[in-house]
Amino acid sequence: MRHRVNTILEREDPNDVAAKIVLRIIVAVIIVNVGAAVLYTDSRFARLFPYDLRVIEAVSLLVFAVEYVARLWSCVESPHYRGLPAWKARLRYATSPGGIIDLVALLPFVAIHLFDADMRSLAILRLLRFFKLARYSPGLASVIEALRAERHGLVACLVLLAGSILVSASAIYAAEGGAQPDKFGSIPESMWWAVVTVTTVGYGDVVPVTTLGRVIGGVTMVAGIFMLALPVGIFATAFIEVIRRRAFVVTWGMVARLPVFAALDAATLAEIVPRLRARSVDAGEIIVPRGEVPRAIFFIVSGLVEVDTGGRREQLGESGYFGEIHATRITQVDARVRAIEATQLLVLTGDDIDDVSAAHAEVGDRLATVATYSVM
Repeated sequence: MRHRVNTILEREDPNDVAAKIVLRIIVAVIIVNVGAAVLYTDSRFARLFPYDLRVIEAVSLLVFAVEYVARLWSCVESPHYRGLPAWKARLRYATSPGGIIDLVALLPFVAIHLFDADMRSLAILRLLRFFKLARYSPGLASVIEALRAERHGLVACLVLLAGSILVSASAIYAAEGGAQPDKFGSIPESMWWAVVTVTTVGYGDVVPVTTLGRVIGGVTMVAGIFMLALPVGIFATAFIEVIRRRAFVVTWGMVARLPVFAALDAATLAEIVPRLRARSVDAGEIIVPRGEVPRAIFFIVSGLVEVDTGGRREQLGESGYFGEIHATRITQVDARVRAIEATQLLVLTGDDIDDVSAAHAEVGDRLATVATYSVM
């Protein structure tokens, strides 16, 4: 049971119905709770729905508490803590960023019942629950992973940014201190202008009036553009790499499950995986329109499709495949392929079919027999 609970909470199988239900419940509770916390700061909503907000808080506490206890109990089964004693694995989870966020989600209830907490502070604590979405959102997880991967470069950019602010503040203090002592009377006072200018916000509440001060301001603005562009470029590159790596891992897992590729070694799979393109289709969506003959092979990872060829209908499920590698010899066909339910496909097209077949004779022999459509 403990292993099953861990599998559901960690969503090890993306097709697990129980994991999908638990995920949707927790995400819905987080969104509703954050929305209620925002509305509660407006006294009009607090007066109109006082009991509703309390009910939301109580339900949120129940869901988050059950989740936290279940994670604390089942984390022993996680591959991250495998081999550790149970108490040590649970301590590792409790002190991890995810465990701390899960615990913080329970703090508003503790603050309400044990301490005379200010409502504004409670609103902030409730809003911290928003960060729980990072656990359930692959996009947010990718952002965090990219930040972690490039943390040294980003810290270096922050040091450069801080240095440029200090230099700009010192220069504008020397140029404008005499003309505007109330605004540039010291380097700390000048730093407000430097921060606003380097970040290109430009509030306009503090501006230089001397010629030298305006020259320094112009140089600071231009330098600020470069200072901000540098970390953006570093982060964007890291984020793209994380997305590419995740897509590769997901595709690898899909390919390894297909019988046609199951017997291949890791080196061979590593060559084939980049040539396959993942595609998701909804129920009822047309995959191959009638009359078209794409030179492609479609591998079904999950779901169900219907191949209608000349009035003869055939259904293909998980691990099935269809397509046509002799499309150049066919001018017209009477065939259509439609998804009966939500389906995940891997597609091998065009020259990639020839390259894979030439490099791996066993796979080529299997692919050479793929001829789904009938000629009119």
